[in-house]
Amino acid sequence: MSKFNFDFKVKIVTEYLSGQAAYSLARKYGIGSKATVSIWIQRFERFGIKGLQPKAMDLEYTSQFKVDVLNWRKQNQASLPVTALHFNLSSPSTIWQWEKRFETLGIEGLERKRGNSKNMAKHKNENAKPVVQKDNSTTKDTLKQLQKENQMLKIENEYLKKLEALARKKSAQRKSRK
Repeated sequence: MSKFNFDFKVKIVTEYLSGQAAYSLARKYGIGSKATVSIWIQRFERFGIKGLQPKAMDLEYTSQFKVDVLNWRKQNQASLPVTALHFNLSSPSTIWQWEKRFETLGIEGLERKRGNSKNMAKHKNENAKPVVQKDNSTTKDTLKQLQKENQMLKIENEYLKKLEALARKKSAQRKSRK
């Protein structure tokens, strides 16, 4: 669900086109940033009224499309918002997530589906017998799979550590205010 509905965006863009500044519109309507209003204006200028309509949240992009977006951004040295506008993506942070996945996991990170990876299952059968590999190629595949799983667990561990540190910092700030 979008924070701002279609009619509201149209109203803001209309007021902008009638001469009001993006900054004053953001302040007037309690929009967090002038940049948000600017993005709506740019989307309207580029795509017309359709640029203000909400995008489907369940869109699934191919890994080739993601690579094309990242290559275009790098070749043009474009910012995230400019790249998102060029490819008609609703959120620049989507591109940022693709970049981070590509840096850590390579092309396979761009092929990953939404949700938790099957490698990171919460409840594993601890009594399961290890699989005995007879073929050297399956041993290599198993090793690659274990390396991927290890990398994902490291990322999850770092995330949890940072989350805990943020919680401690927030708690300390609350205590210091009292």
